Parts: sequence; structure tokens; C-alpha cells
Amino acid sequence: MTDPPHESSPRELAGDLVDALEADLRRIAALADPPPARVHHAALAAFATRRIDEELAELVRDSDLAPAGDLRAEDDVRLLSFEHHGVSVELQVHHGRRVSVHGVVTGASGEVVLELPGERATADLDDDGWFILDHIPGGTARLHVTAADGTAVVTSWFHL
Repeated sequence: MTDPPHESSPRELAGDLVDALEADLRRIAALADPPPARVHHAALAAFATRRIDEELAELVRDSDLAPAGDLRAEDDVRLLSFEHHGVSVELQVHHGRRVSVHGVVTGASGEVVLELPGERATADLDDDGWFILDHIPGGTARLHVTAADGTAVVTSWFHL
């Protein structure tokens, strides 16, 4: 003997209608007022925050956040400092038509990789740890270096 066909309860029908209405509203909102590209890129960056095998160098100084007079920088230069267990990254971010990043890294060697959503720029560290990355688009970025002991170190995300 077979069971009689299951009839949907009013609560199940209402749930289906709410789900369909919500899907329609999301579609309409995406067409009428999509999120800005910057928000989309920041969301992608947040999901790709870091790999499990990398150590995070945290932001310890930012001239944009410092009280007036604490850090000296020209108006179009932003100073950023990151640190992690013997690795320090000091950046000067120069703003113009395109961004230029000048930096010095201690406790690491080899190559510096600046990661932006969908793009990467690389530079070799010189003997004193200095590097320059020119003609970088603005946006959200993070920097990858390799510590002297071989540990992969990545900065937290920051806005250029």
C-alpha cells in the first residue's frame, strides 16, 4: 500500500513564497543599485585574507591614523609599518596618478610581492632590504615576504 501524497502545509507554502520573493528582491536590487566595485573587491580580499601557512605581520603604525605631529610625512605620502617576530616592513605610499610604494624590509630576503585583488606586483629586495614598486593601481593590498628562516609572512590588508 502506498502513502497518500504529501500536501504542503500553509506554513511550508508561505516559506516557499517568502524564499521566491526574497530571490526576486535580491535580483532587482542587484540590477537597480549594485554594490560599488570597491566593495566587491574588498569582499573578495576579505575571503582570501591569508593562507594558513603564512604568518600575519600586523599594522603597528599608519600616518593616516596618527594624531597631528606624531608622524611626519608629506601630504601625498602615507607611512605604514608592519611587524611580525623579527620581520618589519616599513612602507612609503606615494600618491599621484598611479601609486608608488617604496619600502624597506628587515628580517627577510628575496622577493616582495604586493597583492591586489586580481593583480600582483613584484620587486627584489636589495642588499639593504629596500624595494620600489611603481605604477601600482590604488585599492586594497597586502605585501608578502619570506623571513630569513624561510617563514612566509604577509601583511594585513591595507588601502593604498
